[in-house]
Amino acid sequence: MKRCFFLFCVVPLLLSILPAPTFAEQAIPDFILQLQQDLSARRLEAYLEAYAPVLRPSQRSEFNRYFDELKMDSVVLTWANKRNFDPADPILFLQVHCQNSFSALIETWQLKLEESAGRWQVKEKSARGNVSQLYKIRLPAERIERAESVEITHTDFSLTFRDALVFYDNIPGLETALLVVGDGRLIFSPSDTGEKHQLSLLYKKKVLEDRIDHAFLRFSNTFFNQNIRLTGSVDASASAAGEKARRKAEAIFPKYLGRYFTIQSPLSREPLSFLPQGEETVIQFHGRKTGEMAYVFSPLAEEEITLFDTARERFINLYSPVLEEGARRLVITFSPKYDIRDYDIELDFQPQDYYISARAQVGLVSQVESLDVVKLKFHPGLEILRIYDSEQRELIFTKDPVGRILYVYFLEPVSKNERTTIEVFYRGRLEPPPQLTDVVSGQRFEEAHEPMPVRFETILFSQAAQWYPATLIDDFFTARLRIIVPPAYSVISNGALVEKSVLNGVQRVTEIDKVGSSCLIYETKRPVKYLSFLVGKLSLTQETAGPPPLAAYASSDVRSVRKNLLTEARRILEFYESRFGAYPFENLSIVQRLWRTTGGHSPASFVILNDLPRVPNPGTGIRERLMGNPDSPVDLSPRWREYFLAHEIAHQWWGQGVTWARYRDQWLSEGLSQYSSVLYLQSKYGEDARTDILKKFSRWTVKKSVWGPITMGSRLSFTNFDAYQAIIYDKTALVLNMLRDLLGDEVFFSGLKAFFEEHKHAAASTGQFRRTFEAASGQDLDAFFGLWFDSHLLPDVQVRAQVDKRETGVILKITVNQLNADFVFPLWVAWEDGLGAPHREMLIVDRKNKAFEFPLPGPLRKLEVNPDRAVPGEFQVSKD
Repeated sequence: MKRCFFLFCVVPLLLSILPAPTFAEQAIPDFILQLQQDLSARRLEAYLEAYAPVLRPSQRSEFNRYFDELKMDSVVLTWANKRNFDPADPILFLQVHCQNSFSALIETWQLKLEESAGRWQVKEKSARGNVSQLYKIRLPAERIERAESVEITHTDFSLTFRDALVFYDNIPGLETALLVVGDGRLIFSPSDTGEKHQLSLLYKKKVLEDRIDHAFLRFSNTFFNQNIRLTGSVDASASAAGEKARRKAEAIFPKYLGRYFTIQSPLSREPLSFLPQGEETVIQFHGRKTGEMAYVFSPLAEEEITLFDTARERFINLYSPVLEEGARRLVITFSPKYDIRDYDIELDFQPQDYYISARAQVGLVSQVESLDVVKLKFHPGLEILRIYDSEQRELIFTKDPVGRILYVYFLEPVSKNERTTIEVFYRGRLEPPPQLTDVVSGQRFEEAHEPMPVRFETILFSQAAQWYPATLIDDFFTARLRIIVPPAYSVISNGALVEKSVLNGVQRVTEIDKVGSSCLIYETKRPVKYLSFLVGKLSLTQETAGPPPLAAYASSDVRSVRKNLLTEARRILEFYESRFGAYPFENLSIVQRLWRTTGGHSPASFVILNDLPRVPNPGTGIRERLMGNPDSPVDLSPRWREYFLAHEIAHQWWGQGVTWARYRDQWLSEGLSQYSSVLYLQSKYGEDARTDILKKFSRWTVKKSVWGPITMGSRLSFTNFDAYQAIIYDKTALVLNMLRDLLGDEVFFSGLKAFFEEHKHAAASTGQFRRTFEAASGQDLDAFFGLWFDSHLLPDVQVRAQVDKRETGVILKITVNQLNADFVFPLWVAWEDGLGAPHREMLIVDRKNKAFEFPLPGPLRKLEVNPDRAVPGEFQVSKD
């Protein structure tokens, strides 16, 4: 009882005599406004009054730096932690935007306040430059010169102008942008042999030469001094340059400025540019033959030189220059600075106008000691309303609209291994683009066949749409997605549907139109690499229990729902699990919809199968329903309807369960999925089906292999899409089939299982795939992988077959001579004996010239070398 008396009486007494927190009479908004007014009006002494005496000398220097050194003429302060400001512990976070006519500076100030004579005063201050000094570049500016010659030289690149006008930028004290207009000559000669080959395919020459009428350059001061040489230059005033030339410059400059080293900030109406560093440069030019192109040099990158066709949006060259013998290239590979762990997204979607309103919370863990910025992929057409950190403090952000990158800057650095979140509120109209990954397509529906336009009822938002702030590189995560759609619509997304409801409660007038809307919540228990959702008027057509549970849906525009779809899907799943390992996700949904192309798309845990529209009143030679394209390099559906389903389900392992580390490794998704579908069709239809498929793949590989190696990856799609499919899908399937023959089924499939298990829910490379199979087989596979994956060449082989009759029996002698390169491959030989019985023998060719011999049980007839065309290339066979 005495203890209770002490607690109830003495403790309140102690609390009453402790000093209570004091609050200034001045309101925080008034304090911030006064700071901004004093800064903007350059009232130094009044500004210093807001700081404790001990801080005033440093703040005097900072004040002078802003206005005397950096020449700033305006300042805007934004209160970042307004939503969670605590007067008992008064700490202000201010976003500071200083600017003048040619530059801007964005900082974050952390101010610890104390009460002083009824007003707030800063007792501690820390300033962080979240964004380095940025520039408002304009061309043409005041400085214009006429030069006898302008020489721009860099690695593998030369551009020389004669009698040119040179327009300089408006930035005082440094050079970072030029526009050169005149008669120019380009010479671009890649030092890489493979890249010379690419030029010869596109331009019939290994060196690109062209006449250039103008070039826009972004560079560093160092690059300007070392790589740009002006001869005989004289000042040319605007009048001397001519109004026509100036108008041309004014028309050219806006086309190029926003493409390079430029961001947009809600704090500035103008684009803001940062300075290239060292040898970093972009040279954008217009040629008579080449059109609009850009030469880009990125020092220390894995591939330093890029030649990009900006008009056609395709890569021409992408490589690092060949070094002199003995020299070594320094390549800096940056480990990820953060790991995105989870998403929590709430989204309202209006299908009639493709309008999205959303909140996306991104959970991440810092991988570095001091994380201050996060970079995310995000569609530039979506309007960002606000971004908050985990403490509901508003964050600064900028956007690179060309690179489609969102930069989010923390108010305080995030420590290593610390978890934090950012919350992005955004909205806008977004019509989804075609998918480019984890997709296979066949025949296309042409509107010309239709007297009335066909209306497609489903809408798919997947990786290419960039509809949420996504990772720059594939980073697996879990997610919760809550989607609201109008009545009668439904949604399929990643993971399991954990809740479905109808919105009936109305709390605000603005919510009246949401009454009756469907609300669906999906959760992924296992990591996925990107999020997708499909909206449509969908009906559940089939459903089976697991594991994994399967569900089939059809959109309202589908007229012929596939029967036994889930039965086939279950067979495919079981077959793949026996070859690759356990299915990597918790469920699988399959959606049948009407679309412009046959084929499908395969995000994690659901598959989309496309049907073409019916053709009403078809004319002569037009089928009622257009089927797959027999002339497609990849489409096998005209003969095997299960092909698309088998290919897309395979992506659940190859592409979704394991993804590719960089564009050169894309075959790990498409090639492995293509070969997986071949394995399934072989298991169902037998060896004849496999033989027919390999022959088709070989025919297309021989036809298109010249366009590049397997490890050219997605670059192939920019130059020749049939070649991309023939090489990444078909040639890869042939190479994997050869690897299987070389190693045997037991080793091959144990290698696939090991590779999948080692890299599940992660990105893998071609090198890692090779090392896994070397470990499984105990063999050095470098020679096999080197030519089959990294070269566009195919074997050119002379085969001589000779039958030698001896007293002991018949001996078959086979001599193999490779004419172009030392490929490693299994070569099948087939024949019939005297009774017509078939025989097959596999020969392992592992050097340029090799002879084989083996006994036959009797006479030989109908000898075939490479009978299935399983080895693509040229085989000249002579028989003695």
